[in-house]
Amino acid sequence: MVLDVGGVGDKGFNDAGWAGVQRAVKELGVKADLIQSHEQADFVQNLSLAAQNADVVVGMGFLMADAVRQAAPLHPGTKFVFVDGAVEAPNVASYDFKAQEGAFLAGILAAAASRAGTVGAVLGMEIPPVKAYEAGFRAGILTFNKCTGKGVRYVAVTAGGFDNPVKGKSLAQALMGRGADVLIQIAGNTGVGVIEAVKEAPEGIYAVGVDIDQDDLAPGRVLVSVLKRIDNAVFNAIRAAKEGRFEAGHRWIGIAEGASGLTEMRHTRQVLPSEALERVRKAEVLIREGRLTVPARVEDLETFVPPEL
Repeated sequence: MVLDVGGVGDKGFNDAGWAGVQRAVKELGVKADLIQSHEQADFVQNLSLAAQNADVVVGMGFLMADAVRQAAPLHPGTKFVFVDGAVEAPNVASYDFKAQEGAFLAGILAAAASRAGTVGAVLGMEIPPVKAYEAGFRAGILTFNKCTGKGVRYVAVTAGGFDNPVKGKSLAQALMGRGADVLIQIAGNTGVGVIEAVKEAPEGIYAVGVDIDQDDLAPGRVLVSVLKRIDNAVFNAIRAAKEGRFEAGHRWIGIAEGASGLTEMRHTRQVLPSEALERVRKAEVLIREGRLTVPARVEDLETFVPPEL
């Protein structure tokens, strides 16, 4: 596995991918190692080094797309698994996640939990996987407003990177100063600082985690986490390769494929109105059955018609 600059220990994106590899080690008996990238200029070299020593190389993150496009043709005998983007090559299996679907459900809950009527977001970078989260989350807020007649507003800031928790914390505190009392972090390791800021804030202020179950990072203060089952995608791709079933191509996976959703809210369910939980249940059914399409781009919010839930 070749990691992006966030690295393992980010309590999110990279850790989710590495968990899938570790599951393959445990259940399939494969051997695994990881290579940490310190900057984007490392990507091609790291991918090539991995390809020289492994049957399968997992590349983590949208920013690695061009590097995978360069490295994969140079190593046609190696199978590449690319997470969070599309690379068309005969030896690359690419996975994109409909993160907007789980984020939509979280947006409904965030709006319901906000007493101040302002929900905030700390974004890592302005890239499609982050914007998909944001678009879905905002669509959820719009849906809550339509269903309740309320006017919960949305404010956001961008950190400019995924590996600066100190900056994430200060940006979260700035959003709280603007009245936000529920904050989603879509910022990798930078987002850990958002959760830390919420943890230190007065009661009644909540964070929303992403990628993996982050509810235990601040029990009772992380309202819910949006699950992006990178671990399952990586494990299934490695298993397919080991069993001779590897298929190149690009896949979009979301709620219907078990690749997006929410945590059980084991620390916070009691603070959420039952009507909000019921709306989330109904929305999940509509998405799973293909009767509700959640926008993946912020510009598509202009034409999005919130469902009646």
